[in-house]
Amino acid sequence: MIDVSVLEEPLLEFGYSATHPEQRAGIIAHGPADIEMEGRCERIRVGLVGEVKAVEEVQDYLKACAGGVNAKTSELRELFPEFPGCRAKVGFCARLAFPKHAKRAMSRSLLRGLAAAEGDDERIHAGVELCAQEVNRLLEHAEVDVVVLARPSGIPDGVGDHERVGQNFHDLLKAALIATPTPIQIIRPVTWRGGAGVEDPATRAWNLFSALFYKAGGKPWRLHSSRSEPTRCFVGVSFTRVSAGGELFASVAQVFNELGDGVIVRGGIATHGEHDRQPHLSREDAQALLRDALERYRAVHKNLPATVTLHKTSSFADEEVAGFLAAAEAGPLECELVWLTSSDEAMVMREAHTYPPLRGTLVTLSEDEHLLYTHGSVPYYKTYPGLYVPRPLGLRPRLIERPVQEVAREILSLTKLNWNRARMGARLPITLLTARSVGEILRHVPSSVPAASQYAKYM
Repeated sequence: MIDVSVLEEPLLEFGYSATHPEQRAGIIAHGPADIEMEGRCERIRVGLVGEVKAVEEVQDYLKACAGGVNAKTSELRELFPEFPGCRAKVGFCARLAFPKHAKRAMSRSLLRGLAAAEGDDERIHAGVELCAQEVNRLLEHAEVDVVVLARPSGIPDGVGDHERVGQNFHDLLKAALIATPTPIQIIRPVTWRGGAGVEDPATRAWNLFSALFYKAGGKPWRLHSSRSEPTRCFVGVSFTRVSAGGELFASVAQVFNELGDGVIVRGGIATHGEHDRQPHLSREDAQALLRDALERYRAVHKNLPATVTLHKTSSFADEEVAGFLAAAEAGPLECELVWLTSSDEAMVMREAHTYPPLRGTLVTLSEDEHLLYTHGSVPYYKTYPGLYVPRPLGLRPRLIERPVQEVAREILSLTKLNWNRARMGARLPITLLTARSVGEILRHVPSSVPAASQYAKYM
């Protein structure tokens, strides 16, 4: 029998352990989650790289946003709040700093090589080489927390699909700078200048400063949980095609704690299963992937959690289950295994309503098959904050001991740990949200080069 329920919107924690369901409202009311933490991010040292005019414009834009940005004129005030700014006691409670020698303005002579390149592929690679060179030169002379790269004009986006490999400016640049100690933030002219097809100024400021604060080491918000509950980490396992049209897939594990601190680990090669045509790891590679992920987690966070929940983008083969459990038991950790699908075609309609299903709608089709609407109408916003009909995630537990409602509510919470977009509405939990982009970046990094563990390097 089909059962339908609506989960209550999960709370997040902000400064002084205060809670709120929405990211921006929580920051405005309570400040960031790290406000009482020793050594917290109180200053964001920004480096700037770009064309001469763009460098000055971006600095002026960042300073203006730090002073606050008015809300969009709208009846939907909760969906379009003002950006309060970013100062010592306002917003993220951190001030911007632009250190001396932390600018690299690209001269016309430097940009000539980019203009002379023929074809999109050549221009992309020329742009990557030029931008990586300037970022590295800046970091040789200045100590900053994040480098803002104003993307030069004339560089095509390229493609990021599975048919062509290696022709995406964002992924190639992130890969080229994977060994640098400092995260970069790539922004386009429409971000600071505005224009057709972009969001309102306050929303753009919220998204940009959330990312800058996180990349500088800040903790904007965290998952809300009882301090008496066992600590838990969340692992997303995803796969990226190694070559166009190939049958081999590189595996990647994304590991997050309750603060959203992410650790990335590259694993072995997966192959298509004979029966379901989905990528699967051998028992040995599954064990090695989770073992290495937990070891990297402990190296970064100085401890291991009591439990681990693993989200995977394909079904669990028996050999994978055995491997993952062996790695967890060596911890020793309790382990949950959940397959999250993104292609379920089943839909839910709200009777006598024109709006899509409510975010948090959970549909149980059978004991092992559920649908979860992480994207849908949001009562707090009094609207559906989307452009297209929302599709549910398929939630298929392979191994859980908790009620499925608790697992689903946790997934709903994890959709809020998106530092590139500060509002409710992300469809995927953070464990899988950037799974494809992380894999696309890592496949441009030679196996002889260690994958950067810091999640901020891939954003």
